[in-house]
Amino acid sequence: MTMPSPILATAFVAAVAAVLAMRAAVVAASRKSMVRVRSRKRQPANTKTQG
Repeated sequence: MTMPSPILATAFVAAVAAVLAMRAAVVAASRKSMVRVRSRKRQPANTKTQG
């Protein structure tokens, strides 16, 4: 009974760390994509209003 609990605890911690890492990567990617989309939308709008 004493052996499985530490193994399960370490596995759970590792799983949580992996999920947090994936979430962080997804959030970073979404932020980069949002910035790119916003910059692309603003540039044509600015050129249209100026021209």
